[in-house]
Amino acid sequence: MTLALALGGAVFYGLADFSGGFAAKRNPPWGVTYLSQTIGLVALAMALLLLPAEEVTIADILWGAGAGIGGVVGVGLLYRALAEGTMAVVSPVTAATTAAIPVVVDLATGGSLTPLAAAGVVVAVVAIATIAGERSARRLSPGLLGLALAAGTGFAIFFIAIAQTSEASGFWPLVGARLVTIPLGFVLHRSLERPMQLNRSSLRWISAAGLLDMGANLLVAVALQRGPLGIVSVLTSLYPAVTALTATVVLRERLTRAQGVGVGLAMVAVVMLVA
Repeated sequence: MTLALALGGAVFYGLADFSGGFAAKRNPPWGVTYLSQTIGLVALAMALLLLPAEEVTIADILWGAGAGIGGVVGVGLLYRALAEGTMAVVSPVTAATTAAIPVVVDLATGGSLTPLAAAGVVVAVVAIATIAGERSARRLSPGLLGLALAAGTGFAIFFIAIAQTSEASGFWPLVGARLVTIPLGFVLHRSLERPMQLNRSSLRWISAAGLLDMGANLLVAVALQRGPLGIVSVLTSLYPAVTALTATVVLRERLTRAQGVGVGLAMVAVVMLVA
């Protein structure tokens, strides 16, 4: 069940990233972030009503707030990177980072790493270097690489923090997260970007991103509360396959040979880390 929840989260995250990245091509990324996070409250409210928590502590809410900081930074930076770069290239770099950091945390807190998982970390680094070193007109610039790495770090913080919450708290840690993400996203939008001018198309993409992202958060929260941090985080990091496939079908994005090799290595690294 834990593995199924994590994989379900990967599918939802992949679709959410495509929707949010597409919306951010025409709208300010931080504006897309805070508005999608607000719309996601609809799904969260329904989940809280349908599956009430057994016991919620202040610690659960605080861990959720910490997760929210990492999550909103990750989403905002990822949407900006997706808006400026090729979706099928940016997402795997972010995912490889998201997958590797929880593995390191597991090791630092007494966990163990199999030889295959250790090789997976090395492959992830090679994948990032391959994608970043591509010389084509659509190569991943140092700036975009930095955004993708920072976004992955933010998502890793989200996973690590949610994993510290109790199973009895249910979805309430996500309430703590939203208490942080929405105000912070709004402040960053108003401080750094132009005002949003939404049309129906943009609002649909933003709404889809918010609902899909919250759906993923709900699935992953349960998986992290019940299963091992490293495995759940890595399985969830398979989401670029969904983003890349959707971008290829909808946007007709094409990869150069070197980019394709790098993307493939990133996905192989994720699988190796969880095997």
